[in-house]
Amino acid sequence: MRSIIVVVSCSLLLSACGSYRAPSPVKTVYTDKSGKTYTRGNKSPYVVLGKSYEVMPDSLGYLEIGIASWYGKKFHGRQTSNGEIYDVYKLTAAHKSLPLPTMVKVTNLDNSRSVVVRVNDRGPFHDDRLIDLSWATARKLGFAGKGTVPVVVEALDEVNYPNRVREPFDRNVFYLQVGAFSQLSGAEQRRRQIEALMNDHDVPTIDVNILQSELQTDILHKVWLGPIVDEERREQIVRMVQRANLGSPLRVELD
Repeated sequence: MRSIIVVVSCSLLLSACGSYRAPSPVKTVYTDKSGKTYTRGNKSPYVVLGKSYEVMPDSLGYLEIGIASWYGKKFHGRQTSNGEIYDVYKLTAAHKSLPLPTMVKVTNLDNSRSVVVRVNDRGPFHDDRLIDLSWATARKLGFAGKGTVPVVVEALDEVNYPNRVREPFDRNVFYLQVGAFSQLSGAEQRRRQIEALMNDHDVPTIDVNILQSELQTDILHKVWLGPIVDEERREQIVRMVQRANLGSPLRVELD
């Protein structure tokens, strides 16, 4: 069972958050919606700092929550992994496994702001981070002065594959918040409790994530369960949690 701990830290430097960029000379071919062919940035697997990464064959149906960081002027003007030029004032991003380029919507879970960006680079090569955003993107999402935030990243299938026949996909997914704690240790304990409950009740594997958000004067560690796509499963989990005297889960919609 995969668990994500999303940690929000502070950084006020424009060059913050992304201290390494992937090497770009790779030769795998990828064709985007316009028919343009990209021969760089999609080699799979590839190795960075001794660790191997796999590139997805496509981005259809991709949706994930995790931590977003950003990279700034230190990398301005440098070549991205697919051969484009990084511009801190454009809405772009780096991702370890999405095919390049991919259009995604990124939503800041702390303030619900969303922005559509073009993934054209590889990174961030930190186990606790999902996506690295340009400074302009971080500014639009309201965290350029903080460094990192919890986000949801959703691939825009209708933009990336406008002419591809797709199976119907229910995008109305949601999460259940099963606790919120001032201390990380409390959130980790709740995560273990929920994972044990699911094992005991033969609930199919569902991710349990810890989202750490920085408030004005405090830090809050939220425990999320999901994604969930049907009401029957939601009701099963709610009953299970309530019967264990662990409170009443709160439904969280990802618009």
